[in-house]
Amino acid sequence: MGKDSKIERMISTGELPEFFRKMASAMETGATDENAYLSAIEGFEKLKISIRNEQGQTVIKIKARPSKMPDQDETATSEAESRSDTGKPKYTQLKKRMKKSFKTIFKTLHAGEMPPAETVEEFIADSELMTSYTGKGLGDEYYSEYTDACEVFMEAFKAGDQEAAHTACDEINHIKTKCHAKYD
Repeated sequence: MGKDSKIERMISTGELPEFFRKMASAMETGATDENAYLSAIEGFEKLKISIRNEQGQTVIKIKARPSKMPDQDETATSEAESRSDTGKPKYTQLKKRMKKSFKTIFKTLHAGEMPPAETVEEFIADSELMTSYTGKGLGDEYYSEYTDACEVFMEAFKAGDQEAAHTACDEINHIKTKCHAKYD
């Protein structure tokens, strides 16, 4: 995983639309030799664009964070390092991953759309794994209620019932909030 890439260009205001066309093309089909500097935005995870006028020139600053797609060796190493003695991922790593996927699910449903299937599948698999962790301070007493809510959510998702998925997502959030209020 590399560091953020930065691009800074000074152009005339009239050249701005063409710059955006080149940028869109680089995102869709890859950068060309003519605009090789735009290869920094290919496969980004996060992209920040700043545009301002300075003394008759338009200054464009782009900061691109590459996607977190490590190569095979890095994946094996990082997975081994992030696992506990039981072979499961560390609980804190699992919870961070779940927080990210649930945020996507929650925001997407509340925006009136169905979340990506890949994100839902990851969240449900992680939820099943999370409920296999037991011990003091982990919220075991909420697992049954949480698992039931996840099943209702998954059934609604598979059926394409956005309203029911939204309601089930809110229930999962409610259970999560209760548990975290007690144990975080």
